[in-house]
Amino acid sequence: MFKLLVTDTLFIFPEHEKRLHEAGIEVERLKKQEASDAELIRTLKGKDGYILGGTEKVSTQIIESADNLKVISLTGTAWKYFIPGWQDATDKGIFITNAPNANAGAVAEWVLVTGLSMTRNLFALGRTGKATFATTNGFDELHVGVVGLGHIGRRVAELFSAVGTKRVTYWNRTQKDVPFEQQQLEDLMQTADIVCVCVSEAAGDRFLNASKLSLLKDGALVTCLDENVLDDSALLAELESGRIRAYLDRSPVGKAFAKLSLEVFYCSNENTAFNTRSANKLASDMVTESVINILGGRTDQYVVNR
Repeated sequence: MFKLLVTDTLFIFPEHEKRLHEAGIEVERLKKQEASDAELIRTLKGKDGYILGGTEKVSTQIIESADNLKVISLTGTAWKYFIPGWQDATDKGIFITNAPNANAGAVAEWVLVTGLSMTRNLFALGRTGKATFATTNGFDELHVGVVGLGHIGRRVAELFSAVGTKRVTYWNRTQKDVPFEQQQLEDLMQTADIVCVCVSEAAGDRFLNASKLSLLKDGALVTCLDENVLDDSALLAELESGRIRAYLDRSPVGKAFAKLSLEVFYCSNENTAFNTRSANKLASDMVTESVINILGGRTDQYVVNR
Protein backbone atom coordinates (compact mmCIF):
# COMPACT_ATOMS: atom_id res chain seq x y z
CA MET A 1 0.00 0.00 0.00
CA PHE A 2 0.97 3.62 -0.48
CA LYS A 3 1.50 5.63 2.70
CA LEU A 4 -0.03 9.07 3.25
CA LEU A 5 0.50 11.69 5.96
CA VAL A 6 -2.39 14.02 6.86
CA THR A 7 -1.74 16.95 9.21
CA ASP A 8 -4.30 18.61 11.52
CA THR A 9 -7.88 17.37 12.04
CA LEU A 10 -9.92 19.99 10.20
CA PHE A 11 -9.87 18.19 6.85
CA ILE A 12 -10.15 14.58 5.62
CA PHE A 13 -13.26 13.05 7.17
CA PRO A 14 -13.86 9.32 7.81
CA GLU A 15 -15.46 9.00 4.38
CA HIS A 16 -12.24 10.31 2.80
CA GLU A 17 -10.09 7.92 4.81
CA LYS A 18 -12.32 5.10 3.59
CA ARG A 19 -11.98 6.29 -0.01
CA LEU A 20 -8.20 6.47 0.34
CA HIS A 21 -8.00 3.00 1.91
CA GLU A 22 -10.07 1.55 -0.91
CA ALA A 23 -7.56 3.07 -3.34
CA GLY A 24 -4.71 1.25 -1.61
CA ILE A 25 -3.50 4.19 0.50
CA GLU A 26 -2.74 3.87 4.21
CA VAL A 27 -3.44 7.06 6.19
CA GLU A 28 -1.36 8.29 9.11
CA ARG A 29 -2.50 11.43 10.90
CA LEU A 30 -0.36 14.00 12.67
CA LYS A 31 -3.03 15.78 14.70
CA LYS A 32 -1.29 19.11 15.01
CA GLN A 33 -2.24 22.42 13.44
CA GLU A 34 1.33 23.61 13.05
CA ALA A 35 3.83 20.78 12.96
CA SER A 36 7.49 21.64 13.42
CA ASP A 37 10.16 20.94 10.81
CA ALA A 38 11.51 18.13 12.99
CA GLU A 39 8.09 16.48 13.29
CA LEU A 40 7.51 16.67 9.54
CA ILE A 41 10.96 15.33 8.71
CA ARG A 42 10.29 12.39 11.02
CA THR A 43 6.73 11.60 9.94
CA LEU A 44 7.31 12.04 6.20
CA LYS A 45 9.91 9.26 6.15
CA GLY A 46 8.62 6.54 3.85
CA LYS A 47 5.49 8.50 2.92
CA ASP A 48 4.32 8.57 -0.69
CA GLY A 49 1.82 11.38 -0.18
CA TYR A 50 1.21 14.34 2.15
CA ILE A 51 -2.05 16.22 2.64
CA LEU A 52 -1.20 19.58 4.17
CA GLY A 53 -4.23 20.36 6.32
CA GLY A 54 -2.55 22.47 8.98
CA THR A 55 -0.71 25.78 8.93
CA GLU A 56 2.82 24.39 8.84
CA LYS A 57 5.32 25.61 6.24
CA VAL A 58 7.11 23.03 4.10
CA SER A 59 10.72 24.15 3.86
CA THR A 60 13.53 23.09 1.55
CA GLN A 61 14.99 21.04 4.42
CA ILE A 62 11.76 19.08 4.74
CA ILE A 63 11.60 18.48 0.99
CA GLU A 64 15.21 17.30 0.90
CA SER A 65 14.63 14.85 3.74
CA ALA A 66 11.53 13.27 2.15
CA ASP A 67 12.79 9.95 0.82
CA ASN A 68 9.74 8.68 -1.07
CA LEU A 69 7.36 11.61 -1.46
CA LYS A 70 5.45 11.89 -4.72
CA VAL A 71 2.71 14.43 -3.98
CA ILE A 72 1.90 17.26 -1.57
CA SER A 73 -1.76 18.26 -1.65
CA LEU A 74 -2.77 21.52 0.06
CA THR A 75 -6.31 21.94 1.38
CA GLY A 76 -6.29 25.63 0.38
CA THR A 77 -5.09 27.81 -2.47
CA ALA A 78 -1.94 29.66 -1.32
CA TRP A 79 0.45 26.81 -2.11
CA LYS A 80 3.59 28.93 -2.48
CA TYR A 81 2.97 30.45 0.96
CA PHE A 82 2.58 27.10 2.71
CA ILE A 83 5.24 25.34 0.64
CA PRO A 84 8.21 27.76 0.44
CA GLY A 85 10.30 24.79 -0.73
CA TRP A 86 8.02 24.31 -3.76
CA GLN A 87 10.81 24.79 -6.30
CA ASP A 88 12.88 22.09 -4.63
CA ALA A 89 9.83 19.83 -4.65
CA THR A 90 9.36 20.49 -8.36
CA ASP A 91 13.02 19.78 -9.08
CA LYS A 92 12.68 16.55 -7.12
CA GLY A 93 9.66 15.46 -9.19
CA ILE A 94 7.12 15.91 -6.38
CA PHE A 95 3.71 17.04 -7.60
CA ILE A 96 1.95 19.84 -5.73
CA THR A 97 -1.82 20.24 -5.87
CA ASN A 98 -4.24 22.60 -4.16
CA ALA A 99 -7.99 23.08 -3.74
CA PRO A 100 -8.78 26.24 -5.69
CA ASN A 101 -11.90 28.12 -4.59
CA ALA A 102 -13.12 25.37 -2.28
CA ASN A 103 -13.65 27.98 0.42
CA ALA A 104 -14.62 30.96 -1.80
CA GLY A 105 -18.28 30.73 -0.83
CA ALA A 106 -17.50 30.49 2.88
CA VAL A 107 -15.20 33.53 2.77
CA ALA A 108 -17.80 35.54 0.87
CA GLU A 109 -20.43 34.62 3.48
CA TRP A 110 -18.15 35.94 6.23
CA VAL A 111 -17.58 39.20 4.34
CA LEU A 112 -21.34 39.66 4.00
CA VAL A 113 -22.37 38.68 7.53
CA THR A 114 -19.65 40.66 9.28
CA GLY A 115 -20.12 43.67 7.02
CA LEU A 116 -23.84 43.80 7.69
CA SER A 117 -23.24 43.28 11.42
CA MET A 118 -20.87 46.26 11.43
CA THR A 119 -23.38 48.28 9.43
CA ARG A 120 -26.07 47.64 12.05
CA ASN A 121 -23.45 48.10 14.80
CA LEU A 122 -24.36 44.75 16.38
CA PHE A 123 -21.00 44.18 18.08
CA ALA A 124 -21.00 47.54 19.87
CA LEU A 125 -24.74 47.49 20.70
CA GLY A 126 -24.70 43.96 22.12
CA ARG A 127 -23.24 42.54 25.32
CA THR A 128 -19.80 42.55 23.67
CA GLY A 129 -19.78 46.35 23.45
CA LYS A 130 -20.60 49.45 25.45
CA ALA A 131 -23.03 51.30 23.18
CA THR A 132 -26.67 51.30 24.27
CA PHE A 133 -28.57 52.95 21.41
CA ALA A 134 -27.67 54.09 17.90
CA THR A 135 -29.40 54.74 14.59
CA THR A 136 -27.63 52.90 11.78
CA ASN A 137 -27.88 52.62 8.02
CA GLY A 138 -30.24 50.05 6.56
CA PHE A 139 -29.14 47.59 3.91
CA ASP A 140 -31.26 49.38 1.31
CA GLU A 141 -29.13 52.53 1.75
CA LEU A 142 -25.81 50.86 1.04
CA HIS A 143 -23.51 51.19 -1.93
CA VAL A 144 -21.13 48.20 -1.80
CA GLY A 145 -17.93 48.33 -3.85
CA VAL A 146 -15.97 45.13 -4.54
CA VAL A 147 -12.31 45.48 -5.50
CA GLY A 148 -11.21 42.39 -7.42
CA LEU A 149 -13.89 40.24 -9.02
CA GLY A 150 -12.37 36.78 -8.82
CA HIS A 151 -14.25 33.81 -7.38
CA ILE A 152 -14.55 35.34 -3.91
CA GLY A 153 -15.19 38.88 -5.11
CA ARG A 154 -17.95 37.83 -7.47
CA ARG A 155 -19.67 35.81 -4.75
CA VAL A 156 -19.38 38.79 -2.36
CA ALA A 157 -21.10 40.98 -4.95
CA GLU A 158 -23.85 38.41 -5.50
CA LEU A 159 -24.56 38.02 -1.79
CA PHE A 160 -24.71 41.75 -1.07
CA SER A 161 -27.02 42.20 -4.03
CA ALA A 162 -29.25 39.36 -2.81
CA VAL A 163 -29.90 40.97 0.59
CA GLY A 164 -31.24 44.13 -1.02
CA THR A 165 -28.39 46.63 -0.93
CA LYS A 166 -29.06 49.74 -2.98
CA ARG A 167 -26.09 49.43 -5.34
CA VAL A 168 -23.24 46.97 -5.97
CA THR A 169 -20.29 47.99 -8.12
CA TYR A 170 -16.91 46.50 -8.87
CA TRP A 171 -13.40 47.32 -10.02
CA ASN A 172 -11.23 44.73 -11.74
CA ARG A 173 -8.18 44.91 -13.98
CA THR A 174 -10.32 43.42 -16.74
CA GLN A 175 -14.02 43.85 -17.45
CA LYS A 176 -16.24 40.97 -16.33
CA ASP A 177 -19.49 39.69 -17.81
CA VAL A 178 -21.53 40.25 -14.64
CA PRO A 179 -24.77 42.07 -13.76
CA PHE A 180 -22.88 44.69 -11.74
CA GLU A 181 -21.70 48.15 -12.68
CA GLN A 182 -17.99 48.61 -13.25
CA GLN A 183 -16.28 51.65 -11.73
CA GLN A 184 -12.86 53.16 -11.86
CA LEU A 185 -10.98 52.26 -8.68
CA GLU A 186 -10.74 55.86 -7.46
CA ASP A 187 -14.46 56.45 -8.00
CA LEU A 188 -15.38 53.26 -6.19
CA MET A 189 -13.18 54.08 -3.20
CA GLN A 190 -14.67 57.56 -2.95
CA THR A 191 -18.34 56.62 -3.22
CA ALA A 192 -18.94 53.19 -1.65
CA ASP A 193 -20.27 52.78 1.88
CA ILE A 194 -18.67 49.33 2.18
CA VAL A 195 -15.45 48.55 0.29
CA CYS A 196 -14.51 44.86 0.07
CA VAL A 197 -10.95 44.41 -1.15
CA CYS A 198 -10.79 40.87 -2.58
CA VAL A 199 -7.58 41.03 -4.61
CA SER A 200 -4.70 38.66 -3.92
CA GLU A 201 -1.09 39.59 -3.19
CA ALA A 202 -0.56 39.46 -6.96
CA ALA A 203 -2.10 42.96 -6.99
CA GLY A 204 1.02 44.18 -5.24
CA ASP A 205 2.44 44.42 -1.74
CA ARG A 206 0.41 46.91 0.34
CA PHE A 207 -1.95 47.52 -2.55
CA LEU A 208 -4.40 49.01 -0.04
CA ASN A 209 -2.09 51.75 1.21
CA ALA A 210 -2.44 55.16 2.84
CA SER A 211 -3.12 56.84 -0.50
CA LYS A 212 -6.04 54.55 -1.35
CA LEU A 213 -7.43 54.56 2.20
CA SER A 214 -7.48 58.37 2.12
CA LEU A 215 -9.92 58.18 -0.78
CA LEU A 216 -12.60 56.51 1.35
CA LYS A 217 -15.45 58.78 2.30
CA ASP A 218 -16.05 59.60 5.96
CA GLY A 219 -17.85 56.78 7.74
CA ALA A 220 -17.01 54.18 5.10
CA LEU A 221 -16.47 50.56 6.15
CA VAL A 222 -13.60 48.60 4.60
CA THR A 223 -12.36 45.02 4.70
CA CYS A 224 -9.33 43.40 3.08
CA LEU A 225 -8.97 39.63 2.73
CA ASP A 226 -5.22 39.25 2.12
CA GLU A 227 -2.90 40.58 4.82
CA ASN A 228 -0.12 41.17 2.28
CA VAL A 229 -2.40 43.57 0.40
CA LEU A 230 -3.10 45.85 3.38
CA ASP A 231 -0.85 48.44 4.99
CA ASP A 232 -1.82 47.87 8.64
CA SER A 233 -0.16 51.03 9.93
CA ALA A 234 -1.99 53.18 7.39
CA LEU A 235 -5.30 51.56 8.34
CA LEU A 236 -4.61 52.08 12.03
CA ALA A 237 -3.99 55.80 11.49
CA GLU A 238 -7.34 56.16 9.72
CA LEU A 239 -9.18 54.17 12.38
CA GLU A 240 -7.66 56.12 15.25
CA SER A 241 -8.81 59.31 13.59
CA GLY A 242 -12.35 57.95 13.65
CA ARG A 243 -12.86 58.82 10.00
CA ILE A 244 -13.52 55.28 8.70
CA ARG A 245 -14.29 51.82 10.09
CA ALA A 246 -12.93 48.37 9.24
CA TYR A 247 -13.22 44.65 9.81
CA LEU A 248 -10.60 41.93 9.23
CA ASP A 249 -10.45 38.15 9.37
CA ARG A 250 -7.32 38.22 11.53
CA SER A 251 -5.89 40.03 14.53
CA PRO A 252 -3.37 42.67 13.43
CA VAL A 253 -0.14 42.85 15.39
CA GLY A 254 -0.01 45.59 18.01
CA LYS A 255 -1.98 46.64 21.05
CA ALA A 256 -3.27 49.80 19.37
CA PHE A 257 -5.84 47.84 17.32
CA ALA A 258 -7.15 46.17 20.50
CA LYS A 259 -7.87 49.57 22.01
CA LEU A 260 -10.22 50.57 19.20
CA SER A 261 -13.93 50.44 19.96
CA LEU A 262 -16.15 47.81 18.34
CA GLU A 263 -18.02 50.61 16.59
CA VAL A 264 -14.83 51.36 14.68
CA PHE A 265 -13.06 48.02 14.29
CA TYR A 266 -13.82 44.30 14.47
CA CYS A 267 -11.47 41.39 13.83
CA SER A 268 -11.44 37.61 14.15
CA ASN A 269 -9.14 36.14 16.79
CA GLU A 270 -7.62 34.08 13.97
CA ASN A 271 -8.55 33.34 10.37
CA THR A 272 -12.04 31.89 10.46
CA ALA A 273 -13.80 33.08 7.28
CA PHE A 274 -12.92 29.92 5.33
CA ASN A 275 -14.02 27.52 8.07
CA THR A 276 -17.41 26.00 7.30
CA ARG A 277 -18.23 22.30 7.20
CA SER A 278 -19.26 22.44 3.56
CA ALA A 279 -16.09 24.25 2.49
CA ASN A 280 -13.89 21.87 4.47
CA LYS A 281 -15.63 18.87 2.93
CA LEU A 282 -15.24 20.24 -0.59
CA ALA A 283 -11.52 20.86 -0.03
CA SER A 284 -11.18 17.36 1.40
CA ASP A 285 -12.99 15.88 -1.61
CA MET A 286 -10.62 17.69 -3.97
CA VAL A 287 -7.32 16.78 -2.29
CA THR A 288 -8.39 13.19 -1.74
CA GLU A 289 -9.04 12.70 -5.44
CA SER A 290 -5.80 14.49 -6.33
CA VAL A 291 -3.74 12.16 -4.15
CA ILE A 292 -5.51 9.09 -5.53
CA ASN A 293 -4.99 10.28 -9.10
CA ILE A 294 -1.28 11.01 -8.74
CA LEU A 295 -0.37 7.95 -6.71
CA GLY A 296 -2.36 5.95 -9.24
CA GLY A 297 -0.22 7.31 -12.08
CA ARG A 298 -2.97 9.48 -13.54
CA THR A 299 -3.07 13.18 -14.38
CA ASP A 300 -4.84 15.58 -12.07
CA GLN A 301 -6.43 18.93 -12.89
CA TYR A 302 -5.25 20.60 -9.69
CA VAL A 303 -1.50 20.14 -10.15
CA VAL A 304 0.10 23.59 -9.85
CA ASN A 305 3.78 22.86 -10.53
CA ARG A 306 3.74 21.07 -13.87
